[in-house]
Amino acid sequence: MQRSLAGLLFALAFACASLAICGFLLQRAMLSPSNSSDAAETVLGDMQMRDAIVNTVSTATALQMYPDDAVARANVAVVVGQVADAKAGAPVFADVLRDVHARLIGQRHTAVQISPAQLVEITRDQRASVLPAVIVPVPELGALATTDTVLGWLVPIAGIAALALFVLCALARPEKAALIRTLGIGLVVLAVLTFTFAWIIPRFVPPVLTDNVWGRLPSRLADGALPLTVGATLLLLSAGLAMFVGSARMGRTRRWSQPVSTYRYREERRWS
Repeated sequence: MQRSLAGLLFALAFACASLAICGFLLQRAMLSPSNSSDAAETVLGDMQMRDAIVNTVSTATALQMYPDDAVARANVAVVVGQVADAKAGAPVFADVLRDVHARLIGQRHTAVQISPAQLVEITRDQRASVLPAVIVPVPELGALATTDTVLGWLVPIAGIAALALFVLCALARPEKAALIRTLGIGLVVLAVLTFTFAWIIPRFVPPVLTDNVWGRLPSRLADGALPLTVGATLLLLSAGLAMFVGSARMGRTRRWSQPVSTYRYREERRWS
């Protein structure tokens, strides 16, 4: 009875821990605007998003800075494109991409604006300092905003519940082989969930929710982190399989090491 209770507690604890881990991974992969700022070069590597920000800036500034010079207006678009393509230009767009991401997932409720100071850095032209801020059209995805709100309280609650259940499981003194077997199966399941929540969902869900080009932003971030995601998945999978195999060997060793009862043999000799 005590072992059954310990097994149940461990299963519940691992389920809560998996929920907390998967929620955290989804937050990091899809719902953290700071990631867009840190990975600005990766985001601008997507040609559709790169062209969107370049066209928005050049269209809003070129005509105002050079109303009578078509050649200069064309050169503005070229310069903005060069800044977006250069590795050193990524930090210039970092704050803008962070605000775009925040607006996309509902963390920012005002329009995304590029300030005159930022326009000077992007266009490499001091004339932009007197221009009004440029607004970047970004939709707010209600589904992502709701997910962000729910995970904000679900992840810490699941983490606290997992910790409490693990403590109760330890007090119940579970059977070692069964515990390792259950943990091995859990790690294999967690490996699948890790790949699902860290790459599959961020990669394919946001573009389905909107036709706007900025819906590709979480997908680009997920692709950029794919090597790390694959590495973590393989590590969890390997650990889970190793534990499962090890628990099976422990069970066989325990059965062979148990002494054979001689009670029946003694009884048969006494009657004979």
